Amino acid sequence: MEKIMELRDARQAAIGKHPFFEWLNDSSTAIEERLTFAPMAAFFVMQFRDMNLWVLRFPQTRDEYEWIINLGTREDERHSRMFLEDWRKLDLDGRLRWSASDTLWWLFLSPDQEVFRRSGIEFISLAVADGDDALIRFGHSEAGEATGHVMLGNTATITESLAEKTGLTYRYFGPYHLELESGHVANTEGVFERVVLDPRRRAESVEACNRMFDIFERIFDGFLRYARTYVDTGTVPERSAAPSATAEWTAPPLEIKPNDQRGIRVARRLAQRKAQVAAHPFYDWLREADGLSARQKLNRFIPMWVMDILGYRDLNRYAMTYPSPKDTAEQAVNTWAARLSRHSGLFLSDWDALGLDAILGHSASDALEFLFLDQDMDLHRQNMIEFVKLALRHRDPAVRWWMMAALESTGEQFFAHTRTLATTVEAETGLRLDYLAGRHDPSDTCANTGGDQDGVPPAPLSAEGLEAALRVVDHVFDSMEAQLWRSLAVARANKFNVP
Repeated sequence: MEKIMELRDARQAAIGKHPFFEWLNDSSTAIEERLTFAPMAAFFVMQFRDMNLWVLRFPQTRDEYEWIINLGTREDERHSRMFLEDWRKLDLDGRLRWSASDTLWWLFLSPDQEVFRRSGIEFISLAVADGDDALIRFGHSEAGEATGHVMLGNTATITESLAEKTGLTYRYFGPYHLELESGHVANTEGVFERVVLDPRRRAESVEACNRMFDIFERIFDGFLRYARTYVDTGTVPERSAAPSATAEWTAPPLEIKPNDQRGIRVARRLAQRKAQVAAHPFYDWLREADGLSARQKLNRFIPMWVMDILGYRDLNRYAMTYPSPKDTAEQAVNTWAARLSRHSGLFLSDWDALGLDAILGHSASDALEFLFLDQDMDLHRQNMIEFVKLALRHRDPAVRWWMMAALESTGEQFFAHTRTLATTVEAETGLRLDYLAGRHDPSDTCANTGGDQDGVPPAPLSAEGLEAALRVVDHVFDSMEAQLWRSLAVARANKFNVP
């Protein structure tokens, strides 16, 4: 481990000289302004709770190394709440004046946040690549702790000066958080350091450590870009116009055409699960004539699906896609994923049409709290993270294709029912609900067929791939069923106080 520690120290010293910290400590920027780069950190910091809960943590500890890493995750998962406390003390809601839809655009669709969306998937990929080996995971976990210590070492000094002016205590950016972060995993030293790694583990741990530092280099680049673009100019990001599906074309249900016996087996399993999910009581509730209008029914559950709908873009763009496809099978997956990643932008127009900002009444910090800390949303975020891990684990394009087919198939009944409600709302109000009505492709990507996917698997499954594909199909449908139960409970309870 000595090599890992030496690498950590060298990269920590180098990252401490990042130009962002020069900006942060430059007295030409008023002390009251220096922490207002925080909106750029929102996605990363709030998602960090999920990374500790469902990515870095070992489900059951098998040795002292896993125990130490888990100890660190239990502390770190609480920090997003402190971030929201500081957000409100800095009056970022007043500065930004964002509604819930503005916040959704910022997190999931704005060009500024792209680096954080991509980095989130890469963060997960590190935990997939380490194969749940704590001795390798330590390498990238230690890098994350080291960069956090550098960051907080700079912001803590600023909060001390700021506190003298405001009389407020800033726990996330201040000394309180810094004291929790020694720069080492779980603040426990002397355990990992004694380990002698074999050559393979040493090489993988070095690579993981470097990749994590590279992620943070890009993150600090993003902070600096925000500071110069918005803080220095006294402006804030403004939501751009959402795309529209001006054509009436909708993609037909995927007709799967397996070309061998293994594919037939998976197709049968998928068909069985589709029939099972189609009978879910949530869909009965959507069809019931219970005195609620079509618009009221949509508004009672749609906010719960934000992570699934908007997160689907990055699942396809960064987890399903092969950066350098080496054959036609991988390219076929990329082509399909590229089309699917373009759909989510349409959702915000539906959100606006349904008047969900007014119903929820969320400021930016309220929206962050709902998205990342509401217990009913945990299931949706956990499932999305599990989908990312599944995609990253299965490099075989045949398995990955079947995962995409399963995900798309779970949506068939969902959109069949939202389409009925959405078109009713459209007829009654003159509003347009493109996403919920199933018009998922903006006009410039429409076609007269099923798009880029003809339903034929791009490669045959191996024997091992067959078992993997069957497990993936079951996992995807199990996740969907769990979310439908949660939506049914939320809708019946009228969680969002829909009038």
